[in-house]
Amino acid sequence: MSHEQMPVPPKAQSALKLINAWQKESGERVPPVAPGSSLFGDDAKVPTLMVSSAAYQCFSHAVDHLHAVQALLFEAKMMHAYAPYSLLRAAVEAAGEAIWLLGPTSRQERIRRCLKRAYENVSKGQQFADLAGVQPSGRSATTRIQEIRDLATRHGIDPNGVCGRWSTQQQLKYVDELLNKGKEPSAQALWQICSGFAHGREWATLGLLERTVHSQAGNVVQVRLSSSGEVLLNMLAMTTALSAEARRLFEERRISHQ
Repeated sequence: MSHEQMPVPPKAQSALKLINAWQKESGERVPPVAPGSSLFGDDAKVPTLMVSSAAYQCFSHAVDHLHAVQALLFEAKMMHAYAPYSLLRAAVEAAGEAIWLLGPTSRQERIRRCLKRAYENVSKGQQFADLAGVQPSGRSATTRIQEIRDLATRHGIDPNGVCGRWSTQQQLKYVDELLNKGKEPSAQALWQICSGFAHGREWATLGLLERTVHSQAGNVVQVRLSSSGEVLLNMLAMTTALSAEARRLFEERRISHQ
């Protein structure tokens, strides 16, 4: 498959250019945070975590998964039926998380979300260590969690809320409320359909993939499922637009407007 063999809609062409540019930037220095900017003030409040680093890491994760889809389609020239949607799901989650971190105008809320992300990271890391039977190096999870709780208390944030439930769906709901204003398709819908692919759910695969019937005996139908290039490229464009908003917010927060 190549650009010549598969029609690429204008929005997808623009998305591919952005993805390639972002991927090239990923090997360079992280854009610096300007003194006097929103993120400069955020980072000063939580210097051991840094809101700017957390947000840019999320954006970078989104770019990596987007570039993997681009590489599959236009470098490896492979049209997998399911795998690209799992990659897009990861990109939607990462871009949505970056927007969730950067979107609030309140510094205290941005810090709260950064602390919540840090707690989730420590908690899930400890869960893995327990399951794998390994002993993490460095400070214990208990010590790190207490540091997060202390930071929350210092900034007037409820530590129990910071160390509470984590929900990707709630993050994406926030993204839709911030960006879409009731318009479709929503980040939640995009994530849901990609999650359906990631978990092998028939409602997603049968609803989105192209079907070729091989045989039918009574109610039993043998079909071949294949990905639609048009659908996949449109979803790639939508996920790229979400990532572009994450990058826009990062630029807005890192530049001083004084």
